[in-house]
Amino acid sequence: MRLSLTDRAAKAVLARAREADVRDWLLRVAVVAGGCNGLTYDLYFVQDAGPEDAVVDTGEVRIAIDPASAPLLEGTVIDLPGGPGFRFENPRARRTCSCGASFET
Repeated sequence: MRLSLTDRAAKAVLARAREADVRDWLLRVAVVAGGCNGLTYDLYFVQDAGPEDAVVDTGEVRIAIDPASAPLLEGTVIDLPGGPGFRFENPRARRTCSCGASFET
């Protein structure tokens, strides 16, 4: 499973974990139904990965990805370009909305 965070995104995730006082966490990245293109990204902290989850270790941030989301996220790069929210560069997305938060495969 290939999924990565830019340095800016990793720093933002680490800062949010500190602010929330989350300890021994993984970042869950999932694809859920929603948004203007049918699918959207969901990010939140979890304590443990599920037994069937893929776990990606980026060095600073460990990411848990459920089996249904994994094929839709393969090769995705998560960035924080300076605006509000994360930006997803997803090679699987055929179409995205202008804010980059939802996509269609």
